[in-house]
Amino acid sequence: MGLPSPEFLGSLVGLFEIICGVLILLGLITRLASIPLIVIMLVAISTTKTEILINDGFWKMMHESRTDWAMLLGNIFLFINGGGFWSLDKKIMRN
Repeated sequence: MGLPSPEFLGSLVGLFEIICGVLILLGLITRLASIPLIVIMLVAISTTKTEILINDGFWKMMHESRTDWAMLLGNIFLFINGGGFWSLDKKIMRN
């Protein structure tokens, strides 16, 4: 895909996905944890789906990236609304 030092970036992205995913599952600093995941999904869509868009067209690209869009929009929702009623953020803010 042309990204520099893919071994390092792959490990770094995987580490961020695990850490931020656990934070979101716990509902701890949900808004902050969703920001790196939004960036990761934007980069993933732009780097992996651009070739499909060029070669096969818009609808094929949209079909192939439906999971990416679901994760991106889900993280945007979490960034806007936060963790919700049962999150650790809410319990900490009450005390």
